[in-house]
Amino acid sequence: MTRQFEVEATVPVAERLTVRGGQLAAVSEGRTLVVGAERLRIGRAPQCELVLDHPTVSAVHAEVQATPVGVRLLDLGSRNGTFVGDARVVEAYLTTPCEIRCGNRIARFWPEAPEQIAIGNKVAFAGLVGTTPEMLTVFSTLDRFAATNLSIVITGETGTGKDRVARAIHDASGRHGKPFLAINCAAMPDALLEDELFGHARGAFTGAERERSGLLVEADGGTVFFDEVAEMSAAMQAKLLRVLENGEVRPIGSERMRRVDVRTLFATHADLAEAVNRKRFREDLYFRIAQVTVEIPPLRRRLQDLRLIVQHILEDLGHPEVTLDEAGLALLMTRSWPGNVRELRSVVSVALVGSRGGVLSFQDALGSALAADKIAPLETMTYDEAKREFRRRYYMGLYAACRGNVTQMARRAGKQRLTVREALREMSIDVDSGPGAQPISEDSTVHVGTEPPGVSPSRATK
Repeated sequence: MTRQFEVEATVPVAERLTVRGGQLAAVSEGRTLVVGAERLRIGRAPQCELVLDHPTVSAVHAEVQATPVGVRLLDLGSRNGTFVGDARVVEAYLTTPCEIRCGNRIARFWPEAPEQIAIGNKVAFAGLVGTTPEMLTVFSTLDRFAATNLSIVITGETGTGKDRVARAIHDASGRHGKPFLAINCAAMPDALLEDELFGHARGAFTGAERERSGLLVEADGGTVFFDEVAEMSAAMQAKLLRVLENGEVRPIGSERMRRVDVRTLFATHADLAEAVNRKRFREDLYFRIAQVTVEIPPLRRRLQDLRLIVQHILEDLGHPEVTLDEAGLALLMTRSWPGNVRELRSVVSVALVGSRGGVLSFQDALGSALAADKIAPLETMTYDEAKREFRRRYYMGLYAACRGNVTQMARRAGKQRLTVREALREMSIDVDSGPGAQPISEDSTVHVGTEPPGVSPSRATK
């Protein structure tokens, strides 16, 4: 059983979250969708929560979800784009009445009064810890669906802990006493993957000297975890779909079908909806496996939790007595963490070797190599790129050095408090709203109806 980390009592955790939702009305179809805290899909496929039946609309076109800063509208790799007014967006937060266009179909949005939703106060699930609203919402979702038999897709960048989450879902379910078996779909050619999953009969091929059951039979009554499912070939997707629909497995070279009862969990760092729209992943399989979707946010979007995460890693490594000094935290805050928590764990492990006096000093342990963070030197970037990167490193280091005190940060930087707050918001840190505040992603955004904290050309175009 995965050990749960007990957060310090001094860390405030909100049990309820205020979100701003609304309603979407499809003009041509006469359908209306109430947007709440659940992720809802818009698209041509009949399984979508808001169906827009037109050839210019992708099967899974976009997604909407109520958040503390407005309704998040996310394009899911659609062929013809998602527009708010005349602006093509990848991601936008809707706060005022507007028109959304998906292909040639239009939906009208209007906001509703903010409402409070219960998210619980769990600050840990599997190897994940966090106190940001985004993470608390993830924990609440996992806690709610872990005990069911629903198929769950866990998405997130490499190193965010998707495999640990899958194992913890199994441990929290009624199948915890049965096998939990995992398979990496990206690591095997079709023939080997089919044999691993379905098994084979004796004499099915050269070298098959005895019968082999396969993972799906071996895990009967338990859980099978498919890692990197987006890498599975079209042929294997079809075979997997038949198993999931019929609950029967036929080993290679056998005419005998065998009933199996397994729960399936899936993980991917790729966008499955975009893969569906690009015809790289079967639409019917997507809706079969994505009964629940959980997105694990990258570390760079929850830097406020760095100290807490490091404490948890130290506990897990058997060194709870070691502490993190301010210089080390400041250095960690300046990094972009492309390898996420897995990379942080590796860095902490190395820093432990050189720590003295019970203090985890990253500066002493790793020196300038740590600060480099696999980022190109500023002089190799364009001026605008270098300016943005310097701004990120500067404010993250300042945030750690001043322990998040905006007044001290503004005094040291020689800037107004409002300027400092806006800079932190762009980097996923909201210092104004207190416990339970929603961080604004550095990867965002267009805020429709409000002044955006920063619009990236890759996120919105005219």
